[in-house]
Amino acid sequence: MTLAIDAVITLVTATVLIGIGALTPAFDEDYDMPLGRHLSDAAPFFGGSVLLVASLVVTAFMVRSGSERRCRAGLVAATARLGCLVAGAVALVVYGTVTYGV
Repeated sequence: MTLAIDAVITLVTATVLIGIGALTPAFDEDYDMPLGRHLSDAAPFFGGSVLLVASLVVTAFMVRSGSERRCRAGLVAATARLGCLVAGAVALVVYGTVTYGV
């Protein structure tokens, strides 16, 4: 169950990061930034999504191996990644609430 929830949340988060990276030029179009600047602003979002999906693939390979020890390590990695994603989302909501009010 942990792996299924982790996979869904990781893939949704990666998709959101890709969407933000793709929309970065639209966010900045009022400032007439050069194209190179848009790409450098969007790179962290694309890179973050690639790292998330890659870590999910590594975890899936760890769990599929026959060793009980590697399966346990994969579940721990999945739980840690899930905790990081949830903590990041909660921190973003709290920051937005504190900064901009309710």
